[in-house]
Order: sequence, then C-alpha cells, then structure tokens
Amino acid sequence: MNILLIACPKLEWMQESKGTIPVPLLCLATVLHQAGFSPHILDLSVMKSDPEVDPFDNLMLKINNAVSDLDPAIIGFNCFVSQHLPFIMRVAKRLRKALPNVHITIGGAHPSIFYKDILANCSEFDSVIVGEGEEQIVALANCIKKTKINDFENIHSFAYRVNGTVAYNQRNGYISDLDQLPDASWSLIDFSDYFGDHSSWHNPKKHDIKISVPILTSRSCPFSCNFCACHKTMGRGFRKRSPKRVVGEIEHLHREYGMNYFGFIDDNVNLDKSHVIEICEEILCRRLDIQFEPTCGLHLASMDDDIAKALSKAGCVFARLPIEHGNEYIRNKIIGKNLNREQIFRAAQSLRKYGMRISTMSIMGFPEDTTQTLQDTYDLLMELKADLNYVFNLIPFPGTKVFEQAKKEGLLLSAFSEEQIWKGDIDLDPVQKVQQYYLKPKNMSFEELDYFRNKFNEIRVMNI
Repeated sequence: MNILLIACPKLEWMQESKGTIPVPLLCLATVLHQAGFSPHILDLSVMKSDPEVDPFDNLMLKINNAVSDLDPAIIGFNCFVSQHLPFIMRVAKRLRKALPNVHITIGGAHPSIFYKDILANCSEFDSVIVGEGEEQIVALANCIKKTKINDFENIHSFAYRVNGTVAYNQRNGYISDLDQLPDASWSLIDFSDYFGDHSSWHNPKKHDIKISVPILTSRSCPFSCNFCACHKTMGRGFRKRSPKRVVGEIEHLHREYGMNYFGFIDDNVNLDKSHVIEICEEILCRRLDIQFEPTCGLHLASMDDDIAKALSKAGCVFARLPIEHGNEYIRNKIIGKNLNREQIFRAAQSLRKYGMRISTMSIMGFPEDTTQTLQDTYDLLMELKADLNYVFNLIPFPGTKVFEQAKKEGLLLSAFSEEQIWKGDIDLDPVQKVQQYYLKPKNMSFEELDYFRNKFNEIRVMNI
C-alpha cells in the first residue's frame, strides 16, 4: 500500500534559501516501511518551477503526477509552520474533489494545537495526528489497509470525525526508548536538492560544505519557558538516543553520502553531560572527519569546560546561546529560564576557549518589557561580544503561557485574532525583515519598541 507524504513549499521569508530536509517525514517513512508499507516523500520546497505557470498550479501538477504514479491510499501533510496551513488546505480541497476515497491526514506543530478547529472547519481532512506520530501513522495505515475505520478509536493522540463530530483520543504516552526507532529514511531524498552556498560559514577544516544535515540525539524538553509550546508535540521530559545510534547514523551519512556537516536539532543536546560527551567520544573513536553545530542552542546552565572541550575535539565549530533576555527578572521570573548571568558568561568563555564561534538568541516584547529591560538585553549583548546576535520579536504562540497571559490581559494586537489564528494566515515572520509585533508590552509604546528593534538589528553581525 502506497502512502504519499508531502512537505510544503518554502515560505516567502525563506525564498533565498534552499529547502530544509523534512526530517519528520523521513522518520514517519522509516516506520511505515518497517511495518510493510511503501512510503514516498514529495518535498515541494525543492521542486523546480516553470516561470510560465502559476506557482500554485505548478505545484499542483507535481502533486497530481505523484498521485497518478502512486495511487496512494493515504496522503499526509507535514504542517510544522503555521503559515503552511493555507497552502495545505487549498491543495487538500483540490485532492478531495478528485480523490473522494483517499484518506487525507495532517500533522505537525500547528495542527497538533488546532486539531479541533481544523477538523470542524475543513471537511477535506479526515484526521489529524497530534504530536509525535510514528505509532499513529502506522496504526492509521493498518486501519486503512484493513478498511477498519472503527479502529480509529484505538489510535492514541489522534483526532478524526465520528458522525460529523470531532473526536480526539488522548495520548497514552511517548516513545520512551528512541533506539527502538530505525534511522530516518535518508534514501528517499536526493541530498543535492538541498545543497547551497556555505562559503561564509566558519570552516576550520576547510571542508566543501554543501549542507547541514539535521540529526536528533534526543526528544522532549523538561523545562517550562513561557514562550515555548514544544511540549504540545513532544511532551515533557528528556528522551535520549544512545550515543552509538546517533553516531552510527552520522557515520552512515558521512561514508555513504559524503556528508561532512551536521546540525543537532535537539532542544537541549548537552543537558545530560555524560550523554553529549559520549557522543563526541564516539565520533572520535570512529575517526569521522566532520564538523557540526547545535542548531537550536545549548543548555547554558550545563555548559562547562569539559563539554566545550569534547565538542571542539569532535568537530563542533559553532554554538548558539539561547540567552532569551538580558534582564535577570524577565529571564528567570517571567520566562522561567533559571539561568544567571555568570552561567551565560561561563558558557561563552568555555566555547571561545576551545575555538568555537558563538551566536546569541534573545527575545524582545514580553508583556513586562520596558525600555530599561530591553536596554539590559542590549548591554549584555554588547558586553558578551558574540559573533552574531539574533533578537526576535516575541510571537505569543497558542499553547504557551505568554499567549494565555496576553489574551487575559488584553495585550494581543488586533491582527493576532485568537478566533482566526488556527487558519495560519497571520504573517509570523521570525527573521524580522519588517517591524512587526503581535502584542504590546504594558509599559512601552510602539515608538520605543521600534527604537530597540533598530538597535538590535544594528548589532546582529559583530565579529564575522
């Protein structure tokens, strides 16, 4: 039984970059294959377009060709970013008219939060896989294969319709032993589709870097930062893959596909000191001539010279520091980061000591922000002197504590409508090409926000 998994095209703010390898779909594909099904991936982010054809029609042609070739029993969409949903809904409507009997499902961060709204308003979708989905996609495929739709009630963390009403089966747990999952189905993609120009990257080994290959060493996050909703998809806690499995996958990609640069996409790759050091030692033991970076940042409170030394020896060349805010009260009491100034500077010092370049990641625009708290962020960044500084405008995502606070206190701006946000048509631009805010701090004007937005933009690049 064929199953078509579709990754969305790039959003406008990503048009200058290559597409991103759809790791979630590669993970789903590998468990489907293990269960005896035939998964296929269509990544629209790397599809070449005909300039003479309307962009949407061009992509629909690619989808229709894939459907015609495969005759899939299930079509699944990955909707990680909210802004992908309008495109997916438009495609699903076309597919539903032509394929009334094909099961159309959707998963990802956005539908995991808004499954009820999506199923209540979009008849083209048959189901939503909520959160981590390997067990769910296999169970769904088995139901479709056996034409036992009534068995949907046995699929946990799964939403669907019963007589026109949205039903949701509560999650009964997450995959505790990640080593039971096979490696991602890398053979289903062509790596050259994702190659780009990385000549400006820090590259001590002088490798020919064509791509940063995403690698997971763990899942979930045990913390409760007020702006984060990752627990909605991966739960609380910290679930690890064994160092041998992690590095075995890296070795396979390095020796079989020639990949030499990797990005650890965990939320907290170094939370467990012995775990991250074992990964580094395994890389050295296998004599892998690679470079890598922790793409989503390091857990700064856990950073020390031992970890920095191990990372550097194994090939880490760049590290991100999720400081979140320069004001101690905002960072720890409001955000819940539990990170003090000394730990920030100790982490930066250790990473620099062992030759890594660093960037910071911070957020501006919390309800409690003032001109003084944002000046504290600016002053800390200037003192820290990282190579790059990314200060993002706060996006109060539904499912987060700060969203509930902003809604309760009437701080959400009119463009950020709770009733409409499920549709995904609000422009959430994380790269801040324009001055765009989604809530108004209680004691700041928009002119003051603009002033600091410009100040932070001026120090984005400091030492590269």
